[in-house]
Order: sequence, then structure tokens, then C-alpha cells
Amino acid sequence: MGMQPVSNIASNEALRVKALYKYRILDTVSEPCYDKLTRLAARHFNVPLVFISIVDEGRIWFKSKYGFQAEQINRADGLCGTAIMYDDVYVIENALLHAEAVSSPLVQAHGLQFYAAAPLKTKEGFNLGTFCIMDVQPRSLSQEDIDTLIDFRDLVMEQIELRYTSELASVGNRQLLHTTAHDLKNPLTTIPVRADLIKLKKGDPEMVDKMCDQIKASVLNIVHIIDELLDSGAVEAGKTRLLLVKLNASALIANVIAMNQPLADRKNQVIEFINPDDIYIRADESKLSEVIDNLLNNAIKYSPQHTRITVTIRTGSNGQVIVSVADQGQGLTEEDKSNLFQRFTRLSAQPTGGERSTGLGLSIVKAMVEAHGGRIWAESEGKGKGAIFNMSLPADLKK
Repeated sequence: MGMQPVSNIASNEALRVKALYKYRILDTVSEPCYDKLTRLAARHFNVPLVFISIVDEGRIWFKSKYGFQAEQINRADGLCGTAIMYDDVYVIENALLHAEAVSSPLVQAHGLQFYAAAPLKTKEGFNLGTFCIMDVQPRSLSQEDIDTLIDFRDLVMEQIELRYTSELASVGNRQLLHTTAHDLKNPLTTIPVRADLIKLKKGDPEMVDKMCDQIKASVLNIVHIIDELLDSGAVEAGKTRLLLVKLNASALIANVIAMNQPLADRKNQVIEFINPDDIYIRADESKLSEVIDNLLNNAIKYSPQHTRITVTIRTGSNGQVIVSVADQGQGLTEEDKSNLFQRFTRLSAQPTGGERSTGLGLSIVKAMVEAHGGRIWAESEGKGKGAIFNMSLPADLKK
């Protein structure tokens, strides 16, 4: 019944605690969805005590409890701190006969004899706490009982994950509102100023042309931000629509590079395009252009001056078309890699020219690539060693 401790769980306590704090569930208010589960478990198993425990560094805090009044206990006084060291359901059928449990205050002071706990395991494999049942009488569990306890545990983890996702979305939406307002305000503020300068400089055609170009750049920046927001909304609603046509992908990439060349020139960056032959695919021209533009724009944004960006297109061994954008920028940490392509992600790298981002770009890129039946992934040897973003697309998509 999972009575062999898993060594990596025991040795990764610091990482476990870090994962626990990420969920921000400690010391939160009582919630009906959790209390219903503990009440239901008490009736189902016919036990007087049921807990949803969260194991902190030095304490065991109860998100929900049935038949017990305390909000928390010292970690050393409880059994859940031991239970999270196990990968499966941890069962003590008779605490009075259990060498480790017999000295616990729960046994000595409260007469606890039976204890069974299923660890609350995250997707990354960290045990946050337990869903546990207790009794003052010795007893055993059938395999069906164990499976049911695991089902209760899974329901709790689903609620914890939903809570975490909802909180992230709320924080992300506030962040998005603030960032978007800032990003839109800057170009909108400059447009009236430049319009007034045009009025004053009517006799200087060169200055008028310069002001007009700056206004155009500001408007295009605004359009880009709005397009990104609209794309994000379409992705969330599952309404990404593709108009698939036969495309010269090589020519499309060359065009995107040309559009981004002025940005690279400002930072004295060189963009190299490696394209052995023209390669054709079936794809949505607008969406694919947006994907390439985002990857290339990021490479420019996060790379220092006087560096090289290499864009490559080739046909893979399995017939896939592979596009790679490699830079000599700030690289990716392991944490960056795990957070890539999520909405509102802030990576360790910072723009080298004061550029800003809504934090939506890579999540939209991933959705668009997957809508084409492809995949996207990143490679990096670590901080300061550059990054390569690879995209693989089917060479012959069907309508």
C-alpha cells in the first residue's frame, strides 16, 4: 500500500515547499467545495475524522477538516508529514502497533489508531499535503476503499489546480490591462505631438516625411497590440480559423525578415536567412506570417547589439517543414523552459532596447502552430548562451 518511501520526494523538500507556496493555498478561507468532500468522505468511510491537510515547512495546516477543531498542528506532531514522503496511499491499520506512530500526540492524546492518507500530488510530482481519514478503532482498507480515497484526493487536486489557474488568469488580466494601457498610451500620446509638428514644419518636406513615418510606426504598433489581444481572445474561445493555401514558405519568411530588418538595424544586428531551396507548404498565410514575425521580433528584442540572428527553413527526415530562429541573446533557464508558451509569462530575459510585451505572444504562437497540426519547442544551453525556437509543420496539410 505504498509503504516504501520514494527517495526523490524526501530529498526535494525545498522544491516541494516552493511548489506549495506557488499555489498560495496556505491560510486561505474555508471553501464549501472542500468541506463537502470531507463530509462526504466521513459518511462513505464511516470515520469520525477527515482532513485535507497542507504540509508546510514546520506545520500541518488544514484546508478542510471534519470532526476536529484545530486549524493547524506542528508538523512533528502529525502523521501527514510522514505520509507525503510516500508516493502512494499511506496506511496505518493500528497505530498502537506501529513503531513510528505510537508516540504521536494524535495517538497518545486523542486515541487515534487508524490512519490512511492519499498524497495531494501536483502535475510536477510534488506532494502538497494529503487527503486523510482517521479512526479511533483499528481497521483495514480494501483495494476498493483505497481507490475511492484516491478519487477523493484527485477531486481535491482538481479544485486546487482550478483555483490556481483562476488566480493566474485574474492576475494575468490585471497585468494585461495595465501593460496594454501603457503600451497604447505611449504611441497615442506621440501622434498629436507629431501632427502639430507637421503643421509647424510645412516648409520642411524632409521633416514632414520624418514625422509622417513616425506616426505610421506608432499606428502600426497600436494595430499590433490590438491584433495580439484579438488573437488571444480567439484562442481562448477556441475560434482560431485557418485559410489554408499553398504557400512558398521560403518567400514568406524572407518577407517577414525584410519587415523586421529596420528593428535589427537599430541594434546593429545581422539577420541571416539559410534557405537551400524554395519550400512549399499548405498554411494560413496571415497566421504563419504572424508566427514567424513573433519569433523573429523576440530574437531581436532579447538579443544585444552587434549579434547575429539566424533563420533557417528545411525539410525534416519525416517530411515535416522545420523553421528555426536562433539568436545569441540571453538564453533560457530551466524555469524559463517550463514556463514557455504560457499566457502572461515573464521570462528571466529582459528586452535589451527598452521594448515592452503583453506576455501573450508565445502562447498565441503555440496555439497557431498547433492549429496547423504542428508543434513548437525551444532549445538553450542556459543563461547567456542564446536560444533556438523551432517550429515543425506538416508539409502537406489537408483542407
